[in-house]
Amino acid sequence: MKKILFLLLSGAIFGACSSDKNRVPVFVKNVVMPPDSWVFTPGDGVTVSAEGFESDDEIMLEIYWTDGSGAFAPEGYAKGVRGIVSSRTATGITFLAPGHYPASTVRVLLFRRGRMMPLGKIRVADGQPGEAALYGLSVFDTDETRVDRIDPATGGVTPVKTLGVGRGIACPVGVPGSGWIYGLYSGSAVGVDLTMKYWNDFGFGDYLFAGLVSDSSVGFLNYDSGRLTLTTQTVTRTSPVSPVSWQIPGEVVQTLAVQPFVRVGSELLLAQRNADGTCAPLVLRVYGGSGSGEAVGADAMIPFRTVAAPADEPEKLYQVGGYAVSAGGKTQLRLFNAAGDGAFGETLAEVPGTALSVTEYAPDKDSLEIYLLCEADGTRRIHVYDALKKTQRTLPGEFGCSEIVVAK
Repeated sequence: MKKILFLLLSGAIFGACSSDKNRVPVFVKNVVMPPDSWVFTPGDGVTVSAEGFESDDEIMLEIYWTDGSGAFAPEGYAKGVRGIVSSRTATGITFLAPGHYPASTVRVLLFRRGRMMPLGKIRVADGQPGEAALYGLSVFDTDETRVDRIDPATGGVTPVKTLGVGRGIACPVGVPGSGWIYGLYSGSAVGVDLTMKYWNDFGFGDYLFAGLVSDSSVGFLNYDSGRLTLTTQTVTRTSPVSPVSWQIPGEVVQTLAVQPFVRVGSELLLAQRNADGTCAPLVLRVYGGSGSGEAVGADAMIPFRTVAAPADEPEKLYQVGGYAVSAGGKTQLRLFNAAGDGAFGETLAEVPGTALSVTEYAPDKDSLEIYLLCEADGTRRIHVYDALKKTQRTLPGEFGCSEIVVAK
């Protein structure tokens, strides 16, 4: 009889343990979600009220859609998406409605010490990245940075986001299709989400320069112990790329212009500004070695990439690099032989003013536009050269930004 009672008691104990393990945890009570009728725009603040929130609680999201297109299946889901918490108290958490997905129903969960409690559901409007656009970054005396969308046809300016003090961005780089502008701030890799309209710090690395290294990855260069080291971060779920480094004298690094570098084939293009009034290309070869290009008298030198065709095969295009070289109040787009003798070649175009920033955009297979933000007599304008059509134009109006970048 005692044996039977022991077995029954043991079964009850283990059954209770199993039941506790599978039971949905209750971390907070009296949960109040937004009304079901509300449809949030990506980046809107979503507030959940309840009793019992803790300071390290996180929000996790499960996103379900039934009308996907493009890169998304018609029906699909994304789980394990971490919510961006913007504020919290003991009785409420506010997070940003997720972006980058089709119009969705989003299941909201509270994450605490490895376990999750369902809180409810919300509806979010379409947040897929739109068409590529030109963006301008303006830095104010208050240490705030404003991000504006610039219409590439009319020059019309639409404010996107003003980044608060301590949330700037330099060396802006747009990774196609990511919906982000990446860059640097005080040595950290940072970014601005154009869909959800928030700034994020990805971590300090004592970085000096940023640049696009592929269609899905951005690279950051830091300098330590006599070496420039390239660290690559992908915006897709691929394996990390091993760092590459170059032995570069410190006095050379100190002359490098703080602006996005450009990758052309197996070379990274940067620019030196020398004390004697000249500028010169600096070439970092991804597979080893580095070298300097032809020094020319210039006030500014900014790398870009474009395409060109051999004279005997005009139908075949291949990627080439060049520099916007500014001198005497004018800027020339000049091709550069990075893989050869390091000399400048053909001048593609000339525009008035001194170049401040350069970016490229291919709206279709028949166009490759190079945008130049230039300053002349205190006025900043954006000039456009189409490398395929070999045409030039200037966007209407004046601009207050200091850097431009194409992003989608």
